[in-house]
Amino acid sequence: MTSTASEQTIEEIANEIYLARRGTYTIDYVSPRLPDHDLESAYRISEIVAGRREAELGVKRAGRKVGLTNPLVQQRVGVFEPDYGIIHDDMVFPSGVRLAQSRFNFLRIEAEVAFALKEDILDTRLEAIRESVDYITPAFEIVDFRFPGNVGAIVDTIADNAGCGGLVLGEERHAYGEVDLTTAEMVITTAEGLEITRGIGSNVLGDPINAVKWLAETAMRIGQPLRAGELLLSGSIGYIEPWPADVECIATITGLGRVTATLDSNS
Repeated sequence: MTSTASEQTIEEIANEIYLARRGTYTIDYVSPRLPDHDLESAYRISEIVAGRREAELGVKRAGRKVGLTNPLVQQRVGVFEPDYGIIHDDMVFPSGVRLAQSRFNFLRIEAEVAFALKEDILDTRLEAIRESVDYITPAFEIVDFRFPGNVGAIVDTIADNAGCGGLVLGEERHAYGEVDLTTAEMVITTAEGLEITRGIGSNVLGDPINAVKWLAETAMRIGQPLRAGELLLSGSIGYIEPWPADVECIATITGLGRVTATLDSNS
């Protein structure tokens, strides 16, 4: 990847996104100011925003997410390649959390398999990646953007941390290999039984572990390999849908248990 945007443009966009994220408001899409498909500049913007959060808010890196791994999601948003974002420790929540709606613009819900690492991934062969996994668990990704509508172009979503506002970790931890993730079924419902979305693990690049491999290869290429202790989100198994407020949402994944969370409109 080669960055072709000016340093001034990159810094200006990063400042706008940082302030919008901190102030919970939207800005215009940034893609008109970036050369077509300039992924390098978009990732640099995301990295600048992450670094500023660490410097000014004192947060620490807790993991990374892969996004746009599901072809159903790609078709819906019009973006046809994966991307990744950065997860900080203030973005990680336990199952059962009540999320304050005031912290988000247009919150969306999705469920996926989260991978926790026990070793650095410096070897991107699948066998080595599997051995680096400490445990897997169901997770909600908290999806939010600084833009007033859909995700926009690929450079928009990348610059905005791939839309990642955080994650909610599941109630159970399982060793990798206990469950065939390609056939595992995911379903999100409300506590009243209203179905929001469903899907199977093979929707995620054929197997969620392939998303981790893509992330590991990308991380190695940019000189920031995946490290022990990181939490990795592998991508939505079903569609990404609006998050209904004031009702408990429950996601279950075959063999892995469940994760629950509630969006609170009064906070």
